[in-house]
Amino acid sequence: MTSILHAIQPVRHISLKSWREDFGIEIAEDTPAHRLLRDGDAWVVLFRSGVICFFGAGPALQARVIATVQAQFTPIASPRVEELAILVGERDGVGRDGVTLKNLDEERILLVALRLAQSLALELHEEAVENLLETTLNLLSEVARTGRLPGWRGGHLRFLASTSATRTEILSRLAVLDNPDIVWETPGLELLSRELSADLELTSRFRALDEKLDAIHEGLEVMIVASRHHRETILEWIIIILISVEALIMLMGK
Repeated sequence: MTSILHAIQPVRHISLKSWREDFGIEIAEDTPAHRLLRDGDAWVVLFRSGVICFFGAGPALQARVIATVQAQFTPIASPRVEELAILVGERDGVGRDGVTLKNLDEERILLVALRLAQSLALELHEEAVENLLETTLNLLSEVARTGRLPGWRGGHLRFLASTSATRTEILSRLAVLDNPDIVWETPGLELLSRELSADLELTSRFRALDEKLDAIHEGLEVMIVASRHHRETILEWIIIILISVEALIMLMGK
């Protein structure tokens, strides 16, 4: 028998620490990183990255949870959706047909949901980083052409802040390179965790993002130097003009 684990990212993040919503469902586990809820055979997992995973949950429950979350947090215009087939077999593992689990227990469902949520959240960050990289390249081209940074300083500061926030968010909310605590607490899940990570290419995608963010950071340093040089040049001309004006006034006074 094959079941489907559905994942959707309807919002940019969920503040689980301050938002205690349980949708009238029993809370099986609640941490700052995720909240696992269960209603009979239906599972709902909320992640602080903004991803919600459903396993065995009907359309009505899914719609109610998504609508409630979107009403509380910043919604995404086109929510990303991903799904994974879950089979029951003799051993835990990842294959062509999906993920095979020995048991449909809380630990295994949570681990698979976590890895799928990380994959989905990475898609949002991959798009954001591509946009940042394109903006950086355009600005660098302008600096190379004119020798100065275009636009106004407030816009540059917002761009710097956006780049820094993206990197911080990826590191803090996704924790792609770290094994979740559940792996160490439940014997036998470490191999499944590694197989899920490899199948979803989490590590390689994360490192590609990190390299792009490094390139953006280097570009920002070039732009900062260009902006500082431009301001220093303006100040030098202002000083020259003031000295010239003062000299002219002295000559006129004679």
